[in-house]
Amino acid sequence: MTGATVVFGILAGVAATVTMDVLGSVFRRAGITEGAKGQWVGRWYLGIARGKFVHSNIAVVPEQAGEKRAALIGHYVIGIVLSVLYLAGADQLGVPADGFFVALGYGLASTVFPWLLVLPALGVGFLGLKGPPELKMFTTSLLNHLSYGFGLWWIAKVLRLG
Repeated sequence: MTGATVVFGILAGVAATVTMDVLGSVFRRAGITEGAKGQWVGRWYLGIARGKFVHSNIAVVPEQAGEKRAALIGHYVIGIVLSVLYLAGADQLGVPADGFFVALGYGLASTVFPWLLVLPALGVGFLGLKGPPELKMFTTSLLNHLSYGFGLWWIAKVLRLG
């Protein structure tokens, strides 16, 4: 992995995560998605730092100072790391980083993290199926991560990373 890959990965990760956030906001306002509460994810990150990875119900865990900040920082760090891996992987596989379906497919593949790791660890089950139905966790994860892939695609086009 080159230094340029890391630099472009950081830029692309921030841009793709911003895209995810903006489109996620549009989807929420349209009533299509809702998702886990941001503070729950921050609470989970802070719990991991204290050695607690899995919760039976993160909603009943007492609030912790800094959980919203932890959620935001963790969200962007993960977006950056996934972007660096995307660019390095695209290079290694010889596929264009600015390929629309490549980027969208990567975004779709990244739903494995919330569906199989984060949501169960929050106590809402595999794919978020045990969570409150009004939070639409499955749909929210799917659309948010497709939005992330869309953001990877457009920033790769802008940065001419194909």
